[in-house]
Amino acid sequence: MKKENKTTGKLKGNMPTLIILIISGALIYALPYFRSYYYDSFVKLFNISNTQMGALGSAFGGASVFAYCLGGFCADRWPARGLMTISLIATGLCGFILLLYPPYGVVFMVHLVWGITSILTFWSALVKAIRSLADSDEQGKAFGFFEGGRGIVNMVQSAIILALFGYISKAVSEKAALSAIIAIYSTICILLGAMVFFMFKEPERTDGVPEKLFNIPVLKRVAKMPTTWLQILVIFCSYAMIISYFYITPYATSAFGASAIIAAALGYFSQYCRPVGCFVSGILADKFGSSKICAISYVIMIAGIAGLIVTPGSPSMIWMILVFIAAIYASMYAIQSMHYAIMEEGDYPLEITGTATAIITPIGYSAEFFMPIIGGMCLDHWNNSETGYKVFFGILGALALIGLIAILAWMVITKEKRMQIMAEKNNGNG
Repeated sequence: MKKENKTTGKLKGNMPTLIILIISGALIYALPYFRSYYYDSFVKLFNISNTQMGALGSAFGGASVFAYCLGGFCADRWPARGLMTISLIATGLCGFILLLYPPYGVVFMVHLVWGITSILTFWSALVKAIRSLADSDEQGKAFGFFEGGRGIVNMVQSAIILALFGYISKAVSEKAALSAIIAIYSTICILLGAMVFFMFKEPERTDGVPEKLFNIPVLKRVAKMPTTWLQILVIFCSYAMIISYFYITPYATSAFGASAIIAAALGYFSQYCRPVGCFVSGILADKFGSSKICAISYVIMIAGIAGLIVTPGSPSMIWMILVFIAAIYASMYAIQSMHYAIMEEGDYPLEITGTATAIITPIGYSAEFFMPIIGGMCLDHWNNSETGYKVFFGILGALALIGLIAILAWMVITKEKRMQIMAEKNNGNG
């Protein structure tokens, strides 16, 4: 019998759908977070205090933690297409409420609801949808393109929106500019919801639709899998760096005497490294294995952090810092693109992806809660000195080492499954 030629792969035919999911996965979060980029304008035009502004972030973040826990079960119970469509449209409709510049209580509730619409009914369904677009030997590429694509979308849209805000502010008014941003983001979310509905084809289930929201036997099965807890460590240890890299900006000013402009440029540089890290890791992952590329990326991250710590604080060494932070940025995003790509190696059936992410995601992403507190404590204890930064970077380096150990243990446990995936790939290309 002639072997099927799989050189093109399933992902290529689904590329238009993947592009829509990439754009959706980036822009659904533009509404909950745009207030941070236009902080002063938002506070002034909505007539709120800094404390109230902070509470909006807490409302969204608190709802997100709850949503991550339950979102996976929703993804396994209901079709991903319907969940993503409802999420995008509901997020956009909530955005239009802000155009009325309502009382603070309403603005607070909108951010609370966004934590539900952009996470509970969206994130796990999105992860499951991306898994379904690619063959088992294309998962690295699918998630690498997804994360890299999100980075590019954010770079482009933020530049366009910022230019538009500046133009309308001068030509009309600051309020008109902020309203235009809200209206644009809200409209795009609704349009994307419609596009997802018509373009994404729900994969057929092999085990039938579960009758209950919480499938306790499946939940126990996932919780007992050692790969579940190793994946949590892999995510936690890399995400700790992802949500802490902005400390490099003040470190460059404090230790190397960098100007505010150069320090800010070092921060923005991360967004240019993101597509490189994601795309390269995605392509290599399908050739050599997702976990193997993840392990190599951890080694690069550890080397970058070590270089950041040992480089002498001198203005003449800024170029050296640029090399090390490039290694950190590219590797941390490379690992992020592998967060869910390695699930294929862990032998998680597509049908239980949601339940698995219900455990993995909230614990893995809990680094977002712990690391800012630890970073602040380090800087306060050492009075914002160079030592405080180096201690914090040392903690991040130790976590990266734990992540490396976790992914190496993963590779030992999943050796048989990884060999099976590579054998299927080689047979398909034969």
